[in-house]
Amino acid sequence: MKRIVSVLILISLALTFVGCGKKDRAFSSDSMTVYFFDVGQADCSLVLFPDGKAMLIDAGNRADGDFIVNHLNRLGIDTLDYFVLTHPHEDHIGGAEDIFKKFKILTVCLPNIPTEFEPDTGIFRDVSTAIEKENCRTLKLNSNTVIAANETYEITALNPHENAVYSDMNDWSLSLLVNCFTNTILFTGDCAQPAELEMINSKINIDADILKVGHHGSENSSTEAFLKATTPLASVISCGKGNTYNHPHIKAIERLNNIGSAVYRTDTVGTVIAKCYYGGFNIETDNSICLDGNK
Repeated sequence: MKRIVSVLILISLALTFVGCGKKDRAFSSDSMTVYFFDVGQADCSLVLFPDGKAMLIDAGNRADGDFIVNHLNRLGIDTLDYFVLTHPHEDHIGGAEDIFKKFKILTVCLPNIPTEFEPDTGIFRDVSTAIEKENCRTLKLNSNTVIAANETYEITALNPHENAVYSDMNDWSLSLLVNCFTNTILFTGDCAQPAELEMINSKINIDADILKVGHHGSENSSTEAFLKATTPLASVISCGKGNTYNHPHIKAIERLNNIGSAVYRTDTVGTVIAKCYYGGFNIETDNSICLDGNK
């Protein structure tokens, strides 16, 4: 049974990486590190796998490009093995052009959205052009697709569901289940109730230790049924201070609290860093609070 053993006050790794010029030791063969960057009312996460591969999930708003580039440089990263753009909203793909300009991209992962549902926006056209110029492997993915698998970790797409037609672009979000060592992290983009229901009804076990909360903690995401299926020990919400969307919504927070999940909000704790290893995980934040989650 999952349980949270203790909450400790530690020296924050996050303060270290924002406070000085020395490069961090990015990769470790005995752990997977996940950065949930504080990009305000937007989304950007970085997964560093034990074998030295890196996966960036979303790229914040257009104004966040330099911020993300600087932190990747800080971590000594020059290649992204996987660049995941969960869905074509500006707060998820805005900084992507800067990423394509500064780093070598080996694989781009996108949701398999039918052409007739793709948005006609400038930012989407610009990012599509950048992908074409990169001339890298591009995967348009549906649910139940294994993106990568080896003896240490596996990355599986859970959404969008094949042949589904969603009324809201958010529900087309490419959602990923990352299993590494004894830990599972679920990234849900901006998925809300319709997409969550599709994931619940899939043949994949979506029980997760850490949940990247959907749609910045909106009222119609993190539904009771979805949280019952995922039972996360820790939940991370990416949202901006004083945002006009009322994110995260008090009802979403209540549902997370009701299942006993420790909630980390980037608007209050800054960047959140999860270190996953055999037997458990640690979470550190900009305010130095650390969760030790052992199983």
